[in-house]
Amino acid sequence: MTDYPYEEIIERARKGRKSIYPTRDETSRFSVFGADIYGKSRRFPTLDDILLAPPQFTPHRLEKSYDLIFREPFYRDVNTDRIIGGFKTTLPIIQASMGSPEDWNVVSTYSARACAELGLIYGIGENVAATWGYDTRTDPKQPSLMDRILTYFEHRKEGYGGVVIQQNEEDATSELWNRLYSDPRITDFMHEGLIAFEIKAGQGAKSGIGGEKIVDRDTALRLQDKGYIIYPDPEVVEQESYERHSSPDIFTADIIKNRILKLRNDYPRTRIWLKTGPYRDLSELIRVAAEAGVDALVVDGKEGGTGMSPTASLQHLGLPTLSCLHAMYQARKEGITTSFVLSGRISEGSQVVKALALGADGVALGRPFLIAANSYPLAKLFVGKEFYKSKIIKRLARFVVKPSERSVQYISNYIETLRLEIQLLVSSLGKYSLDLLSDEDVISTEQRVAQVFGLKDSFGPLSTPQTDIDLIDQRGYTEITG
Repeated sequence: MTDYPYEEIIERARKGRKSIYPTRDETSRFSVFGADIYGKSRRFPTLDDILLAPPQFTPHRLEKSYDLIFREPFYRDVNTDRIIGGFKTTLPIIQASMGSPEDWNVVSTYSARACAELGLIYGIGENVAATWGYDTRTDPKQPSLMDRILTYFEHRKEGYGGVVIQQNEEDATSELWNRLYSDPRITDFMHEGLIAFEIKAGQGAKSGIGGEKIVDRDTALRLQDKGYIIYPDPEVVEQESYERHSSPDIFTADIIKNRILKLRNDYPRTRIWLKTGPYRDLSELIRVAAEAGVDALVVDGKEGGTGMSPTASLQHLGLPTLSCLHAMYQARKEGITTSFVLSGRISEGSQVVKALALGADGVALGRPFLIAANSYPLAKLFVGKEFYKSKIIKRLARFVVKPSERSVQYISNYIETLRLEIQLLVSSLGKYSLDLLSDEDVISTEQRVAQVFGLKDSFGPLSTPQTDIDLIDQRGYTEITG
């Protein structure tokens, strides 16, 4: 037996360029991708290598009992409100800025309503207006950009939430942010400080690559004149599907700093957020963005999912989510107070609590919202299964179960499970405010993680903090800079 990749080479030889993307058919379809860290032996540590460490002595619980007077505190007394990037939210959970993939877009307004009613921050990714229209739908079955925005504000919980909107190079060509900033339908929300513009500087599964998508010929012809790279040229070659590439943009420390400052000047009524990926110079980026006055920095670890990334980037590109959290942790030690949002394969309340204890203000979830929105009867038979990528199976499933208002309830149910987990776990730590969480509340089962963060090792004494060391001893994982 050998592990030589015979089948992979044959696949590449037979399908050519299509084979480097994790799809099995002519068009992009429902896809729940991300770095495979469990299919084979794990290649790097994760939040699962950190445990929450409840104490026997709970002075904060005693203090809370004084406030309550007539009873002892319990989990429902945990206040989960949070201020993130200038927005007040009922939970430290943000719907990540997901863009134009059709299987997300078709349920995006249901998620907008769920987030609004729950008092959560709602993100909108790049390419939405270019693909599905600014306010006039390019496809009657697919919501436009304004459909997403207005649905959110029609259902917003008073005093909570906000909308974060990305713009990439192609969106900038159409002056998307200028158009939004002057749109009378959302002017009042701008004045209330309920909208943020988010610079897209990277993402987890394809850091440094840019936007990737497989589109049909009509879409390819429509997008070719809007700054996208289309392969092959739909004017010359007629086929069912085409690669759509968008620019990863060019950044230096000065470019990032000046862009943030310029946005502050050009759009004084909006919050300014920055979304980035798992880059090796992340610690430097954090310092530059903080000095420029960014309201929030969202960092997506390499485990972060995306609708379309080359398989090679899913497996080999970028720092793990835990490495990104370490950069945030170090920044807190340096006194940086900018709002930090962590993303990348986060789906449980325990992971949220661990991230907050180590320096994050909140977490952004993408795939969990997509999966929850599609949790219809028999969903377990389809979602995430290989055969669901088949065009015939996909159409059959959509014919039987069309996206509907039920998605709002499914998303709400899912978020409620996270709320309960967060409250139970924070209460177990003897604390009743998320602001009280700290590194005293966690220990590590992985010695090298303990050394990097300076945490207690579950099998030994307090480890000596280190920087610029490999997270995983002899197995050779990504080095953390910071």
